[in-house]
Amino acid sequence: MMGDFRLCEGVCAEGTQKLESSFSLKENGVEGLVSAQLIKPLAELAIGLFSEPLFFFLELPRSEDEGYDVYYLDNCTAPVARAIMERYAALLVNDGPSRFGFGSHKTQSEIYFTDYQEFELYTPDTGAAVKALEKLGLTKKAKHDSIWELLSEDNEGSLSTVEAEGETVYDIPHQLSAEGMYKAE
Repeated sequence: MMGDFRLCEGVCAEGTQKLESSFSLKENGVEGLVSAQLIKPLAELAIGLFSEPLFFFLELPRSEDEGYDVYYLDNCTAPVARAIMERYAALLVNDGPSRFGFGSHKTQSEIYFTDYQEFELYTPDTGAAVKALEKLGLTKKAKHDSIWELLSEDNEGSLSTVEAEGETVYDIPHQLSAEGMYKAE
């Protein structure tokens, strides 16, 4: 996959052509960097690894401070989680400042997509996760690649909100409220 690293629409940074989708082991799972075209397949892969019931979460930056509002949709089946990913992939994958993920209420497994296309995958079965990530095309490294390491005073980078078909990630909590999505207190 070297040389095929792509930025999401809402992520801007120089020098990313040198990066590759990669991961490294950590105490309770893996963490890594993923190219834009692999975010949706990675989320779907994680959903398939997790035991039901699942949950979906979305962190949206507040305009008034540096914090985030966190929204949850609990007690999802794997098909529901996949349907959320399918329906909102254009927004979730491409939005720069928002963060999202899926997890299992049963096993505490979770995938968390964060700033600058990094992810954290918490799982009691790291071996299965490693095999799945390698099958997806991510490279295992002692220290995974990171856009953060490219950022400097001369390469500040930026994250911006994107719009797809007249919607932004800020519309998701309202659209899923009838299914039970709520704002964490």
